[in-house]
Amino acid sequence: MAFFVATWWLYPHIAESAHTRSQPTEFQSLAPPLGFAAAKADSDTAFPEEEAGFSAYYRVGVPDGGDSEPRLNVKAIANALTSDPKESEIREAGGLVELGLNFGIVRLPMYAAFVSPKPTENVTVYFDDQGWIVAYLPTGKPAAAIWKYKSVGDTTGNAELANNLLVLAINEVLKANDASAARVGHSSVAYYDWENENCDAFALFSAVNIGGESSPVKFVIPRTIKEIRASAAVVIASNLDRGNTSEWAKVRVDAGEVKTTAPRLLAVSSVVLEREYDEDNALKTSLHQMTVEVSEGESAAGVVMLLYDKP
Repeated sequence: MAFFVATWWLYPHIAESAHTRSQPTEFQSLAPPLGFAAAKADSDTAFPEEEAGFSAYYRVGVPDGGDSEPRLNVKAIANALTSDPKESEIREAGGLVELGLNFGIVRLPMYAAFVSPKPTENVTVYFDDQGWIVAYLPTGKPAAAIWKYKSVGDTTGNAELANNLLVLAINEVLKANDASAARVGHSSVAYYDWENENCDAFALFSAVNIGGESSPVKFVIPRTIKEIRASAAVVIASNLDRGNTSEWAKVRVDAGEVKTTAPRLLAVSSVVLEREYDEDNALKTSLHQMTVEVSEGESAAGVVMLLYDKP
């Protein structure tokens, strides 16, 4: 059964859908955090730019006591994030990476899907007393790893992006700082890829399938887009017995694929897009597609994430 048939033009805020049941796809900007002054205790305790990949960031406002007061309680946050979160549906207990006088870094194992057994993806969070919170994937990790299948409040088609693991990790920091504080949503954070600084936009496409192969999700990359990084993720969406090893799911992107086999329910990987060239070796506008496949009787979901340099 196919749930998603669409063709998208890869221009910010411009998309054409060929099927009324297609899920929304959002195009987002990527920009560095202006004015971000990471921990200043000494040169060895700054934000680890060389270790960070795709990220989301947010800054807490000035507290009621004025800017002389720390915006975040660094020690309390570090203690809370590394403690057992009890029966959390968001994460497991984090591991302390570094703790300074005015900043902390914690690695959080985040639940990447509401299936059983829960697959995890590590997200690292940086936070400091100036109010900065940066949630990031490590270098080399494909950006599609931010996806969370069937996120909390998944009532709209774009919930996979709205409640991605980076946003959820930022909210874990906010909750650790003040349990009564309001949570932030996808529209309140900004994104940046420390590893691919030339990419200034991204798009995420998703599809769901129950048995067999889905209809293709097609997307068009204009010739004016020269630089692009693609990755994909797939999850077996059925709840499986831990001993079951016969089920599988895959996302196909052009001629490549990302596949997972039970009991490992989730897989994430970079993929290569087959760009087209003319006789003068110049890029042509090219058509690409993704499909989701799964073993008989099971369900699967997948995403493709594209980071690119806007013309």
